[in-house]
Amino acid sequence: MLGPRVYFFLILVAFVVPVAMAVEAGASAGIREALPNDISIEAAGRSIVYTFNFQRMIGNYVGLETGVSALGGGISEANALLVFVPVGAKLYLMPQDGAVYLTGGVVFINASVHVGPFEEGDEVDHSEWGTYNYVGLGMEYRSSSGLLFRGTAYGLIADGGFFIWPGLSIGYTF
Repeated sequence: MLGPRVYFFLILVAFVVPVAMAVEAGASAGIREALPNDISIEAAGRSIVYTFNFQRMIGNYVGLETGVSALGGGISEANALLVFVPVGAKLYLMPQDGAVYLTGGVVFINASVHVGPFEEGDEVDHSEWGTYNYVGLGMEYRSSSGLLFRGTAYGLIADGGFFIWPGLSIGYTF
């Protein structure tokens, strides 16, 4: 069964894509059409500490994005791992190389713990999945040589709470 955060993401995409296609009909080609893909690393941002991102532009106004981040550690008898997988969309508000955008989506989180064995049969492996949503307002600059800079103010939304968190990205477009 899909949770409310997944429904939020689907509604966001269902709204963003038609609006952007209507705007796109009157737009001229831009740098996001010439170099529609980008890879970047974001400090802070949607996955709290860092995220490796991939974005694919659909025209000049809509970008679909995903990423991955992992945090973990442990000792010989115990270890833990958190994996963040953000999936979302961006709506660019202007066609220029430097553009303001709105973004939103859902972050899937997996928390895994392995403890033991201390004695025979005393081993514990546990894994849980969760989600939270994000919305944001940001500014991006893409150069014709492929350099990408992006800054975003995110609102991270989970269990009725709201947390404002920044994100700064540098990357390459191709």
